[in-house]
Amino acid sequence: MDESQWKPRDRLINCGLEYQPIAVQYRDARRFYKTRHYDSGPGLNWVEICVHHEGILNFTTNPKELILNAIYETVENEPFYPVNYKTGQLVDSFFVRACKPALDLLFKRSLTLRLISGASIPMAAWFNVAEHQRSHISPTLIISQVTDRLLNRLENHRGVENVVNLSKFNNHPAFKYFEVRLKNSFTFHLVCSTIHNNDDRRRAIKGFNLSQNDLTDISPMRIFGDFDYELLDITGNSIQSSKRLCSDLERVRAKHLYLANNPLTKANKFPDCLSPLINNFQFVDGVPFDKLHKLYTPLNYEIDMECDGVRIDWTNKSMLSKFKDSKHWHAFLIPDADHKFNKEDLFNFFFVMVSPELSEFYPCYYKFESAQHRFLVRECFDQIEHLVNDCNLQIKIPQITPDEQELTYRNSIPYFLRMNVTAMKQGHLQPKKCIEQALQHRFNATNRVLNLEDFQSSEQLENVIVSLSSPRILSSVLRMASRKFLGNCIELRLGDNKILGLNLRTLSLLNGLLALDLGKNWIYDLSMLTALNEIPLRSLRLHGNPLCQKYVLPSEYIRDVKKVCPGLLRLDDVDLSTKPGLTPQKDFLCDTSGYELAGELFLYPYLQDFEQTDTRLTLNRFYTDESIFTLTCSFDIRRAHPTKPTNELCKRINKYNYFSRNLLKNSMDTCRVHVGEHDVMQALMQLPEVTHDYISLQTDVMHHDEQGAMIYVTGVLRDEPDLLLAFSRQFVLRVRDTGRGVGEGAQRMIIANERLNIMNPTPKQLRDAFKVVKPPEVEPEPDDSLDVKEHKLHIFQEITGLRPKWCTRILQEEANWSIRSALHQFLQLDEKNELPDEAFI
Repeated sequence: MDESQWKPRDRLINCGLEYQPIAVQYRDARRFYKTRHYDSGPGLNWVEICVHHEGILNFTTNPKELILNAIYETVENEPFYPVNYKTGQLVDSFFVRACKPALDLLFKRSLTLRLISGASIPMAAWFNVAEHQRSHISPTLIISQVTDRLLNRLENHRGVENVVNLSKFNNHPAFKYFEVRLKNSFTFHLVCSTIHNNDDRRRAIKGFNLSQNDLTDISPMRIFGDFDYELLDITGNSIQSSKRLCSDLERVRAKHLYLANNPLTKANKFPDCLSPLINNFQFVDGVPFDKLHKLYTPLNYEIDMECDGVRIDWTNKSMLSKFKDSKHWHAFLIPDADHKFNKEDLFNFFFVMVSPELSEFYPCYYKFESAQHRFLVRECFDQIEHLVNDCNLQIKIPQITPDEQELTYRNSIPYFLRMNVTAMKQGHLQPKKCIEQALQHRFNATNRVLNLEDFQSSEQLENVIVSLSSPRILSSVLRMASRKFLGNCIELRLGDNKILGLNLRTLSLLNGLLALDLGKNWIYDLSMLTALNEIPLRSLRLHGNPLCQKYVLPSEYIRDVKKVCPGLLRLDDVDLSTKPGLTPQKDFLCDTSGYELAGELFLYPYLQDFEQTDTRLTLNRFYTDESIFTLTCSFDIRRAHPTKPTNELCKRINKYNYFSRNLLKNSMDTCRVHVGEHDVMQALMQLPEVTHDYISLQTDVMHHDEQGAMIYVTGVLRDEPDLLLAFSRQFVLRVRDTGRGVGEGAQRMIIANERLNIMNPTPKQLRDAFKVVKPPEVEPEPDDSLDVKEHKLHIFQEITGLRPKWCTRILQEEANWSIRSALHQFLQLDEKNELPDEAFI
């Protein structure tokens, strides 16, 4: 120490109107510089610390934070509150008091700071520069007062009410004249103790928001152990040690733990390192704890799209070659400011650009964030090179011109890449393993059926896109299946997979098949299936493909299909073994999107409810005050009984004639137009009970769009118990409203106009009617069977619109496979806003 050292001028330090200024005088002050020792303690008076950085930090982003971080690292967890921090070109200064343990640690380092950059900066300490007064500013008192006020203003955070908001605690306006850091354990303990000691208000707390405080440990939170909270948010901190975190939270319990943007989440052992906390928290960053490993995505934890990786766009495509041998993850980023495209549409367009001749392409970890569609890929450099150079970083949007009916690509979506955004780590997704797991769940060993229908919906493929429309990927998937069980497989279902066709390489794996379902795909011509003649198929399903619309006569359709598959015995569930040329075509669709409308979505439920009077009452859901219903009866009794019609037959037909509209007989009884729900239902309820022969039905969806549809159906019904009648029914449907149901994915269809005609059946209809015997009822499968569970999952997903993983979580884990309980649980979660946007399809 040099006592003859020049001393700064005396001055007053203002700390706000509420507190007496600090009168700084250097007359009795003692200065220490680059020393480990001092001969007299600082006492309770004020000490001035001067940091002599000599301007070496002036070009850094935040010199003050660098200095304070180094100081807090040195004083460890001792109380230390810099007051009136002043920055300078050469020297920064501030005042402290009542912090002897912290000063001892600074002197132990010879009053020298070691910055994170490795630079060393000397400090000077002036003891006794101002006498402490009781009316001076007291940081600890102010911190306690601020904490107390925050308890009076609990907030709603992430859908949880009554949360203590300690986020960015150091930015509170009350700390204007001194520095506060929750990373200082003493300060954190002070805040937690203030909250814990306030018993009345503490009981109302449901969560803690500690985000963005640069915390490295949260040991002070142990004081809140053995209580059940809704939320603990520690995102955006500096937590690195999983062992310390698990120790700190050993007794802390909350429904939700938010942990993103901490160094811990980028460690190789994450999320396995959190396993000791599995009984403490139900969700981590919105993901069920027990599925955290399965649903872990580096896009949430490891990658910063603003700075990680090397950007590749149209300005620097030549740089792509540097990454030819890279094993890292690469990111695709597709801007979509208005979110015009959903996930399914986007990948439908994207896979048009992917080359079928190059590597298999599996987009992983898709998410929409910051107005961008994002996903990761790896080990497919040739495809990336094709998408960058040949496709020019553009996704072409296919359109059909109304006049020419040709496919054009007038619009496109630009995108760019970030190469080497993160290394492949333990626990990262491996597409081939996910596919193998999905295949295992799709094979029924009892029936020897491999059901790959809508393969992408498999729970195991939640984070990877597997496009079976790619012949290369389809072959790869079937090759994996052949190694496991395809030799034992006699039926393969590939419906609803956007498949365009099958090649010989794919079919070489199918030699043991007897039945193949390719329904509801994108096959538009039989020439795409010529390779099927290599397989001795007995049953084939093509219904729902565009190629079916090319045929008007069923005989032509059957003839052309049998040219491809000569040994075929069944086509589209119709037996071809007897007079195949007369086999009727079941459905005529103006658009494949009308497939469900002509079946389970409208027609079949309507006809089934119409059969019995007790269920017929429920048909009022399809009618409004504007609905119109007419009935015509052209049944000729003399044709049914040429000799002498019975009185019984006349009475039964008169039930239809009574409500019939007959323009040839202009009387009040026969000219009937039924308008409005009440009048229509009154007429329907007086008609006899019937049973439809569903095998005889032929449907024609003549029109179908977003506003409505027109359906025409013909067939045979039985006026119970024994009167066979032919009928035709025409429905004009209109979409009344959309966004209905708990999942807001349903729409209400109402009948605008309906016409029912009762006729004499043809001789062929009489001969074939009800020849298919209804199979005897069997005991329902036990609730724990796989088929029943799969059916319940499908029903629950249709009702709620949730993704498969959320359906499984609610139905299996929280409702024990009870549909009623699961729906109740879903409504509760939806009411509390506990279902994130990504939970829905």
